[in-house]
Amino acid sequence: MPSSDIPPPPGSTPSRPLRIAFVTIGQAPRPDIVPEIMSMLDQAPLHDEFGALDGLGEEEMAAQAARAEDAALYTRLADGRHVVLRADFVEARLAALLQRVDRRGYDLVVLITTGTFQPIGMRTPFVHGQQALEAWISTLVLGGCQMGVIYPLARQALSAPLYGTLIRQARTAAAAGGTRSLDVAAKRLAGADLILMLSVGHTLAMAERVAALAGKPVVTTRRIIAGVMRLHLGTRPGGMAAAPRGATGSRGLIELLPPPARQLTRREEDVLAQVLDGRSNKMIGRALGISHRTVEIHRSRAMAKFGTSSSTELMRWTLISRGG
Repeated sequence: MPSSDIPPPPGSTPSRPLRIAFVTIGQAPRPDIVPEIMSMLDQAPLHDEFGALDGLGEEEMAAQAARAEDAALYTRLADGRHVVLRADFVEARLAALLQRVDRRGYDLVVLITTGTFQPIGMRTPFVHGQQALEAWISTLVLGGCQMGVIYPLARQALSAPLYGTLIRQARTAAAAGGTRSLDVAAKRLAGADLILMLSVGHTLAMAERVAALAGKPVVTTRRIIAGVMRLHLGTRPGGMAAAPRGATGSRGLIELLPPPARQLTRREEDVLAQVLDGRSNKMIGRALGISHRTVEIHRSRAMAKFGTSSSTELMRWTLISRGG
């Protein structure tokens, strides 16, 4: 009997492919975002895409265009055009869409946007792009680190709250006008220690260009979201197994660091690998089954062995080792 015809053992549940729903504040599909995020995962789950502006006509969108005094969201339509609409209108449609998606039985729902701060209650495991970004900032930005932030719109760079106290001594720039605007932003932020490209629409190619011009490490929001997705998918039945010792990815980045003064323990390696993946202490604790305070202890000891207390410095070392 072929192996495919062998029935599962009594009481077992046949495995099935994991299913992801990507949700955007614009229109779906997003071929400019989703394929790159999927390429950052360790496997290729089935996925569908939904947009808060799907089915909306030109006249309806024109009526909701953001005025100078309005909170605004900048997003992409299915035909590739970009629009700037009132945030309250988009967020109301987004909330209704997520309620519908939540009932469809997905293993994970991923909101691929930043700039929308409203809390969202979901029964389905959920990655909120803005919250993932804030968790990453809170775990990485320490002490006197100066972060450069590239916004998609000039008005956002001038009026954004910079996430309260999460980003200290931040410099900002906007890149709303294509390559030339991106080049100007990169040069303006050359004095920062680390540059964050805030929009999910910022691509890996854009990040590489900014890194080359500014001479500083650059992180994209879509890479942060992918890291949180890997954490969620690894806990699902049939999900991704933990990366083996010596595998590529964040654990492999440890091998690019200068030799530590003393050998890391296995637990310190586990923690440091996830620190380099941009995860917060609480997320690391959940993944490893330890308290976030224990994570802080292992993290501090690991960094002390490298002679630094800065995650930014560790990331810079890995980039230098890769010639980036």
